[in-house]
Formats: sequence, C-alpha cells, structure tokens
Amino acid sequence: MRGIFITFEGCDGSGKSTQIKWVSEALKKRGVDVLTTREPGGTPFGEMVRSLLLDPNGPERTPLAEMLMYSAARAEIVARVIAPALLEGKVVLSERFFDSTTVYQGYAGGIPIPDIETINRISTVGLTPDLTFVLDLKDPQVFHARLGPKKKDKIESRDEEYHRRVREGYRDLARRYPERIRVVDASLTEDEVFGAVMSVILEFIDKAQER
Repeated sequence: MRGIFITFEGCDGSGKSTQIKWVSEALKKRGVDVLTTREPGGTPFGEMVRSLLLDPNGPERTPLAEMLMYSAARAEIVARVIAPALLEGKVVLSERFFDSTTVYQGYAGGIPIPDIETINRISTVGLTPDLTFVLDLKDPQVFHARLGPKKKDKIESRDEEYHRRVREGYRDLARRYPERIRVVDASLTEDEVFGAVMSVILEFIDKAQER
C-alpha cells in the first residue's frame, strides 16, 4: 500500500515542529512506520539552501529568486526522501511543503499564483499531500511571544503586513482545497491542538486502510 503524506503549514511560531514531533511519537507507539522531514531541508542540498534562505544577515533577493530556491530544495527532497518513503508505505510528516511557497512567495510576495502552481507541479513531479494542517495564529502578539527573544530569521523578520498576507493566503487555500486542508486554531494549548490533529489523522489512516 502506498504511504500517506501529511504536511503541517502555518506561520512561524504556530507550533508545527512540536505537533510533528508529538504526532510522530504517537503513531510510532501504534506501530506505524513514520518519517519526519522539513522544508527547506531534509537533504544535504536542502539544508544548504535553508541556511542561505533563512540567514538574517544573508543577501536580499527577489520573490522569484526565493521561490526558485525553495523549489529546487523541494525537488531534491521529493526525489530522494519523500517519494521513496511513500513507495515503502510509510507515513511521511513534513514541516512545510508547496503550500508555503504559494503563500509566502505568492500571496505575500506577489508572484502570480498560477505561475507558482506550475513550478510546484514541476518540482514535485505532481506529488500532492494527502492531508494538510494549517496551524492558524490570528493574533500577531502570540506570534512574537512564541518566537521569544531569539534572533529572527530572514522570513520571520519581515513586517506584520507581510505576515498578515501569509495568514490570509493560508486561509484562502483552505477554502479552495477543503478536502485536503484542515485549519486548526493554533492559539489553543499544545495539547488541544494535538488532540484535534490526531483525531483527524487517525480517522484518515483508518479510512485509507479500508480501501
């Protein structure tokens, strides 16, 4: 049986890393073969791209250049990590995937969405997540509080208007693809978010096994 591909999206500070860690541990306890990864990253090439893109002291670049760099890293991780794991029947949990590019470089960066969707299809060879969680943070103060005193990376340090467009982009994608995308209120406690996410995942896995 082909594996299941689940992605976690949302603004920085929304709790994606924590939820992926908890979901992975919970599924492994149930005997599920799980692989976790992140974007950009997950491969040596991807980690190099990540360092360049997120370095707060790194050079400025156009949204188009940024999109192509993210897409290059994505092409690598799909070919070398995600696609092989799915063929082995694993559940793959990824922190970010092509929805991030659509939102950050499209809705917030101004690149036409159809252009981004074309590049997304090319870089992923048509691979689409089976299920996507958008961890939604409405209050920008929560965003800043969760990031804490650490130095913000290149994307995190952009202005509130940019991050507002990011949030609206995610919400628009959820309206466009309700069969795939679930929006979860990330202002809830981590335990409450985990409960909401796990209930959807377990139901999805049960249905997949029945097919």
